[in-house]
Amino acid sequence: MSHNKFELIKKNLKSSKSEDKKESDKAWRVRPIVEILKNNIMRFGIFCTALSIDEMMVKYYSRFTLKQFIKSKPIRFGIKMWALGSANGYVFNFDIYCGKNEETLKLSKCPLGSRVVISMLEPLLINTSPRKLAQYHVYFDNLFCCPDLLIHLKKAGLRSTGTVRDNRVSVKNVLDKNAPRETHLVQHEQNNGLNFITVQDSKAVLILSTAAGVIPLGSISRYDKIEKIKKGLPFPHAFTVYNQFMGGIDIHDQHCSRVLPIFRSKKWTLVILMRLIQATITNATVLWNSVKSEENRGTKDFALEISKYYLEKHSKAQHNFEKGLKRSYCSVNTCKIRTSKLYKTCKDTYYCEPCFKKAHLQ
Repeated sequence: MSHNKFELIKKNLKSSKSEDKKESDKAWRVRPIVEILKNNIMRFGIFCTALSIDEMMVKYYSRFTLKQFIKSKPIRFGIKMWALGSANGYVFNFDIYCGKNEETLKLSKCPLGSRVVISMLEPLLINTSPRKLAQYHVYFDNLFCCPDLLIHLKKAGLRSTGTVRDNRVSVKNVLDKNAPRETHLVQHEQNNGLNFITVQDSKAVLILSTAAGVIPLGSISRYDKIEKIKKGLPFPHAFTVYNQFMGGIDIHDQHCSRVLPIFRSKKWTLVILMRLIQATITNATVLWNSVKSEENRGTKDFALEISKYYLEKHSKAQHNFEKGLKRSYCSVNTCKIRTSKLYKTCKDTYYCEPCFKKAHLQ
């Protein structure tokens, strides 16, 4: 494909019609393709029981109402997305952050983090029986976590664990700043089943959980400044499982960064479209590696294999035929025409002229 033709396609590429415009939805231009991808992912259900919810940033520097700035992220400027994924980086559900709209106003009394968690878990809560729902465990960080959210999820049948900010809880576990690592304090509320655990790591970490407590203690490797070696220290169970299963969305971001497009665009719709393609390649790579662990592939290698497949499938090589040694029936099952045209480029296949045109125009 020539450069000019590619630029022409990129310029006129649309993912929605003007009739689809919704004033309440700022992302209406990409909403149809986003919904198609979400439905295709959810066709197979949520097949991992350890789930995490976090935010993603799609790099974008041009002017746009949805552009965000997050100082602590590797990508500081861009379009924010929420995502629900597994611990190994497979994304099950996602959405673009559009600020306040008609759907969020239904839960206007809930904090932003709680609204995001409930919306991300909605397909799981609707399509899963209460008996199977108890097998799932959801993890999120202090942007989303609050006691009311964990109690609500427990009543719905879901277990959850998350770090929490100090100003969101009334219970206070006071640890000495100079306390050694692995020091912890715990309080349990019998009325709602909440475990409030404060753990001393490089700093005090506050954890809320309706599923995990202190026992069994798990070993986590930490560097000892005095002995100058890494040592395994005993930490509470809630802390170890949170560290084990929380980073799935960050892993997904790392995979996506390995298949970044080499061109830039000021059109935010094209940026989102490229991110959706990256997400599908990442999901396919994670799924391949989980099924065929002995043949692990990187995201970049997997993307190259997909590209090669489509290049070979849609190649424009000339289909020259040779005269066969004998006349044979056309390879199309429904055709009964005998022909001597043998096409070497089509795996030594006999085609009559009408069937050849039909087969290569599909």
